[in-house]
Amino acid sequence: MKNQSRSMRLAGVDIGTLTCRLLIADLSPGGQLREVRSERRILRLGEGVDQTKRLSVVAIDRVLQCLTEWQEIINAAHVDATAAVATSAVRDAANRDEFLSLVKRETGFEVELISGEEEARRTMLGIRSGLPHGVTDVLALDIGGGSTEFILNRPGEDPVVQSIDVGVVRLCERLLHHDPPTDEELRQAREWVAKETTAAVSGM
Repeated sequence: MKNQSRSMRLAGVDIGTLTCRLLIADLSPGGQLREVRSERRILRLGEGVDQTKRLSVVAIDRVLQCLTEWQEIINAAHVDATAAVATSAVRDAANRDEFLSLVKRETGFEVELISGEEEARRTMLGIRSGLPHGVTDVLALDIGGGSTEFILNRPGEDPVVQSIDVGVVRLCERLLHHDPPTDEELRQAREWVAKETTAAVSGM
C-alpha cells in the first residue's frame, strides 16, 4: 500500500470526440491537486462517426500516435497511477471494442468507456473540487465534440444528469456544410440545438 503521508502523482487521459487531453498532477494527502503538466490536442477521433457509426482508420492512427507519446511522458514523470477514459465517439462506434483493444495493445492504456451520465458525474466532481467553500447549488453545462451534458447538483443529493447527442463535431457534420455556414444552415442548427436542449432541461 502506498504511503499516504506523501503526495501521489496521478495521470488522467480523456479521449474525446474532438480533443484528447492529458493531465499529470500531484495529489496531496489533504486532497489538493497541483498541476504538473497538461496537454490538449485536437484529433477529431469522432470524424464521420455520426454518419458511418465507425471510427475511421485515419482518426484511430492520429489518436494512437498521440497516446504513444503521452505514455512516454507519463513513464518519464514517474506516475503512481493512471486513468484513461473514452466518451461519446467511442460509445457510438460499432468498432469500439476493436479500438479499445488496439489502444491497449499499441500504447498500454487500459481505457474505460464511460456513459454520458458517468461523464457528467465526474465532470461535477472536478467542478466541485475547484469551487470556493460555501457554494451550494451548481448547474453545469459540458459541451463536447459528440455530446453535451447538463448537470444539476445540490449538497447531499445525487447529481441530476441529462446527456444529449449534441456536440460541435456532430453539429458541423450533420448541418453545417459550408464555410462560412449559410443562413439556412444556421437556422436549422439553432432549431435543432434548441429542440434538444429544451427537452433535456425540462427533464431536470
